[in-house]
Amino acid sequence: MLEADYVLEGLWVTLQIWLGAFLLSAVLAIPVAMLRRSRNPVANFLGALWAWIARGIPPIAWLIIIYFGISLGVISQVPVLAAIVGLGIVNSAYIGDSIRSGLDSVSDGQREAAASVALTRTDALVRVVLPQAIPVMLASTAAYSITLLKNTAIASIIGANEMVFYAYNAVQVGADPIMAFLTIGIVYLIITVPIGMFARWLDSRVKRGSVKVAY
Repeated sequence: MLEADYVLEGLWVTLQIWLGAFLLSAVLAIPVAMLRRSRNPVANFLGALWAWIARGIPPIAWLIIIYFGISLGVISQVPVLAAIVGLGIVNSAYIGDSIRSGLDSVSDGQREAAASVALTRTDALVRVVLPQAIPVMLASTAAYSITLLKNTAIASIIGANEMVFYAYNAVQVGADPIMAFLTIGIVYLIITVPIGMFARWLDSRVKRGSVKVAY
């Protein structure tokens, strides 16, 4: 049987990896999205290249490359940090697409209308573009965050002591494998189901066009 203390400790590490990777990916995604929206062919190519590499290499390979193959001091010594960096890189491509899609969803007419009433580019971005783009970004980003949370399970491959790590160790010392991993699966469901419900609710609001824009 997988003890509750181990489940809670593994859950805490899982949440650290999830939140850390999400924040890192959000930071990296902003320049990726800007590069991919750029009209400069070189900048656009660099953004596309980052997204292609980040998505093209499996997440588990990223973790192994960073933990075992890249000499980055503390990163190569701390499994949780290596997992955050690896998953953050992968997820940055997906969140970058969310940001780009959100900004692209606002028509040029909206920007032209803002310019016609003498709004600066910054004012137009804050008061016109972002209120319409953010709900689109959030809907897809919430969905990606579920995938990111489930991907934290592969961090056990490099020794990060998240939930799957403890479940596997419990099985090695005689715990029932079905019960151990079923327990972990239930914990994942408890976390991911509310996020999924929020993503669907937000997506339906966006599709209905119920998000108001404040001028």
